[in-house]
Amino acid sequence: MAIEGLKPLALLGGYDAAELWPTVHLALPSWLLLILAPRWKHTPALSLVGPVLHAAIYALSMISLTLLNDGGGAEDVDFFTLEGVAAIFRDPSGVFVGWIHYCAYDVLVGRWIALDAVGRGCSLRVHVLALVPCLFLAMMAGPMGWLLYISVVRTLLLPQRGDGGGYDKANKGS
Repeated sequence: MAIEGLKPLALLGGYDAAELWPTVHLALPSWLLLILAPRWKHTPALSLVGPVLHAAIYALSMISLTLLNDGGGAEDVDFFTLEGVAAIFRDPSGVFVGWIHYCAYDVLVGRWIALDAVGRGCSLRVHVLALVPCLFLAMMAGPMGWLLYISVVRTLLLPQRGDGGGYDKANKGS
């Protein structure tokens, strides 16, 4: 089924959202690393590849749609009202840009959860039973996974240790 109203994104080679849609899958390697290998020395760096690429796609798409678009510019974008945001998401190109935004931020939230847990000395049992559900929720519904981690797992199962623990400790040297 072809989607009508797709705009070419000038700064992304003139490709449209449908042609760029497969790039949403760039998040999957990051999620796999965070779920399967959170303690691997390369996970902190490699888990950033997807979000960095998504951030670049997002920025180039936003500039293409708001500043370089022949059919309307930045003055037509309204992020401050419900009607304005709804209008953005009625445009298939706007949906693509929004989804890339979600993909980038959800991985960054999941990355923080996983690396914070590693820095707090999370055991394999806690990782499997508590962190994986938090990561799944972060992937599917970002704020829910973060809220579960902050309110239950981090508070009750992984309290701060005297050595500083947490995200900063997990990221030393990365």
